Amino acid sequence: MFYAIIIFDATINGVYLLFKNDFRMLNVFKRKKIETPKEKFWNWFIDNKSKIEKFIQNPDVGGEIYEELTVKIKEFNDLLFPELMIDKNDNYILIITPDGMSKGVKPTQELERNHPEIENWIVKKFRQATDNVSLGINGVEFPIDDIEILHELDEEKEKVDIRVFIRNMSQDEKGYQHLAFLYFDHILGEFNTITRVGYIEFFDLESDKMIKDSISLLELRKFIEKELY
Repeated sequence: MFYAIIIFDATINGVYLLFKNDFRMLNVFKRKKIETPKEKFWNWFIDNKSKIEKFIQNPDVGGEIYEELTVKIKEFNDLLFPELMIDKNDNYILIITPDGMSKGVKPTQELERNHPEIENWIVKKFRQATDNVSLGINGVEFPIDDIEILHELDEEKEKVDIRVFIRNMSQDEKGYQHLAFLYFDHILGEFNTITRVGYIEFFDLESDKMIKDSISLLELRKFIEKELY
């Protein structure tokens, strides 16, 4: 004798048919689609868009949403960080950055690729190149003109090796070098810093000294664009 038992399973929002004898199980209704890590992040971002916008407008309030955003992006890949800003046209900007880590290049590109369209938002991969910027971090500040570069092209590796001279770096070597890398990311562009800069060595530069034949970070970017692209 042949018969079937119909069972509704609320966990998958579907119906099973259990057939006697061979115990086959057929799902009549389509299972609920499981989110990929990428979809999970972007769906969360869209759901929390308003909270993130309020935080950008007033960074002194609602910092919890940025912390949650950081957690969510790291659930996709632990090397990634979110950076937020607003441009002169009142567009909100999310920059997906691997914070200079070469292993984070592909995850950065993957998360940005084919991202959903979000009203009033621009999504960018990597810190973007600009001609001039003033930066500071953890109490360390110095102008970009305090950085002088000696460079040498490595044609075989398609990279440029650099010696970096920073005025008064001896005051806080670690802090000055950290800030220098941020300047690299924002003047050269983070992708260039990761993929086009090879060997880096730092030197202290006395306040009243200049390095013969040195170039600026902006001149280095133009050199990279000319010789390596």
